[in-house]
Amino acid sequence: MNRGVVATSHGQVTAWLTALGLSLLLIGPQAHGAEAPPVQATQASSLPTEAYARVPDISQLILSPNGQRIAGLLNVDDDTYLVARDVKEDKLKPVLKADNKSFSIGWAHWVGNERLVVSVRFPSRRGHVRVIESRLLSVPWTGGEPLNLVRSSPFDTSHQQVQLQDDVVDWLPGDGRHILVQMDADAGSLVPAVYKVDVTNGRREMVHSPRRHVHDWITDGNHRVRVGIRREEKNFEILVCDPDGQNWRTAWRFTLGAKEAVWPMGFGKNPNELYVQADHDGREAIFAVDLSSPDLKRTLKLAHPAQDVDGSLLRSVRTGDVVGVRATGGDDQRTDIWDPKLRQLALAIDKALPERNNRLLAFSEDETRYMVYSSGNGIPAEYYLGDRNTGDLFLLAETHPQLPPELLAGKRPVVITSRDGLPLRSYLTLPKAVGGRKTAVPPQPLPLVLLPHGGPQYRDDIDFDTWTEFLAARGYAVLQVNYRGSTGYGHAFVGAGLQRWGLEMQDDLTDAVQWAIARKIADPRRVCIVGGSYGGYAALMGVVKTPDLYRCAVSFAGVSDLIDLWNYKADFFGGAEAMDVQLGNAWRDRDRLRATSPALQAERIKAPILLVHGTADRTVPYEQSEDMANALRKAGKPYEFITLDEGDHYLRLNSHSLTFFKALERFLGQYLGPAADGSKPVAAVPATAPVN
Repeated sequence: MNRGVVATSHGQVTAWLTALGLSLLLIGPQAHGAEAPPVQATQASSLPTEAYARVPDISQLILSPNGQRIAGLLNVDDDTYLVARDVKEDKLKPVLKADNKSFSIGWAHWVGNERLVVSVRFPSRRGHVRVIESRLLSVPWTGGEPLNLVRSSPFDTSHQQVQLQDDVVDWLPGDGRHILVQMDADAGSLVPAVYKVDVTNGRREMVHSPRRHVHDWITDGNHRVRVGIRREEKNFEILVCDPDGQNWRTAWRFTLGAKEAVWPMGFGKNPNELYVQADHDGREAIFAVDLSSPDLKRTLKLAHPAQDVDGSLLRSVRTGDVVGVRATGGDDQRTDIWDPKLRQLALAIDKALPERNNRLLAFSEDETRYMVYSSGNGIPAEYYLGDRNTGDLFLLAETHPQLPPELLAGKRPVVITSRDGLPLRSYLTLPKAVGGRKTAVPPQPLPLVLLPHGGPQYRDDIDFDTWTEFLAARGYAVLQVNYRGSTGYGHAFVGAGLQRWGLEMQDDLTDAVQWAIARKIADPRRVCIVGGSYGGYAALMGVVKTPDLYRCAVSFAGVSDLIDLWNYKADFFGGAEAMDVQLGNAWRDRDRLRATSPALQAERIKAPILLVHGTADRTVPYEQSEDMANALRKAGKPYEFITLDEGDHYLRLNSHSLTFFKALERFLGQYLGPAADGSKPVAAVPATAPVN
């Protein structure tokens, strides 16, 4: 690098992008006539609700192999466009449009410099089971008629076709025309073969036949199928073979959720070097395994003393060597990248974009151009385009341009100790008006929103998110807790949450509220618990188990009946086994599951509840909230129930997101107000009947 990395000012970026004809990507939906809320605020609390509720303007930007073209997803109102452009031209090219109801775009990937391969997903039914289907399309980067690349036609939900048909095994970089895809070999087959597919005409040839109970295949650096993952109920086998495709054998056996699990990630340049994720001192780490060694010798490549290491392999486009891991976190020395030159580049990027998590997404085939995804604490995500020849790093697109970082509060990491001694790594967000992340304790106790994450195998982190910033901007303290069962802190911590829904997992949240009250962060009379998915379950269970602790509860797409959830998931492949590990068995553990199902314990609830759910949710069925509403009605409890017609599990539509944010704002204002900024509660709305 000749001049180091230079992060330019916003004005310089705009001028540069305009000169290259990239301004449409920068300004996002305004280019299509959709106006962003004006930002003229002097404090975060004055930003309109729409500013926080808006889904990201731009997402999933990808760089073409020659580094001359960019594609990505552009959200405009409730629609999503796959768009592309050549940096030397002025025109933004719409490639594909999704209404996010009949179908949505899952992802896109360049194959060569002329075509994009796209995953499309849509809700459907298979008999009585409501599912998400996926298909794989190919389309010219300039737009045109999409080409179906899989056996069945898009949106064909015949029982003779596999539900998910977008599993690319190998992108065959450098080929530019073909990819390897796993799909059913015969109509009705439930185990996939591997096919070489021509993305220009859809022609395919089988390159690897199916094997009994093997549902996933992995290729090596020479694009030969070398690893199969076999699953029979709760039992997994990792099958491997020699570079010539012979001598298939079992490398590892383990059961679902076992500490001994070894998950293959991909091969290095050496055809016998397989990278895996496995246990190291009680936490997930990355190893290189020598498959030619009889004892499968492992070499530790990346580990962390306090956290699990997760991510995907980062390869040199030119050499094929594995040079690091796109890790979910890293330290100041960028140990997640072990190639010296690439680590130097990553450190330079971190210096130019400090106090952020900067992830290298992709390189051009000559490795001169690269793309960075950058976000941080109180810093909405941005995409940058870098040039290693000039040392320049330019802002390419902002995901939330309507939310300037200087108006955002940011989070403060805290550690809360549970009643049985577990450290709960958590995040406290205070309103900007009382100091934001620079303040440990506000001048006076604030109304508190406890915001448990979904999953529950997931975790909150210090990165930007719109929910916490919105709630803090409205005057509330926000507390996010990585309760037991959260990922990222070792096998024992995850295991402590298995089959403990509504029990110790819920106690961790109670302990966190008591911690905030004891430190005079929270006003004990004004605490509300708000969450989505599992977080929605925790919100409902919170007002069941500790009815005097919370003033109100909000559940978005939350679980309310654990036995019904078990039965719903049991209709999917591996679902019953996964639910047995996660929840317990619907028959053997029936009494415990009933006792920890909020819809079956509604008479214990005292606080008013807001329920919001989409009718097209395929993760947590809409009936979970519908049943909760009916139980509350029969028990004579105050509640509201808002239905999002054709809404999914992720608030993918701007209109649905805005409906939820406005309902949340009104509901919290009604029961927790006045807020710290002096605003008065919204007038009460009758809450004894559903609001549809």
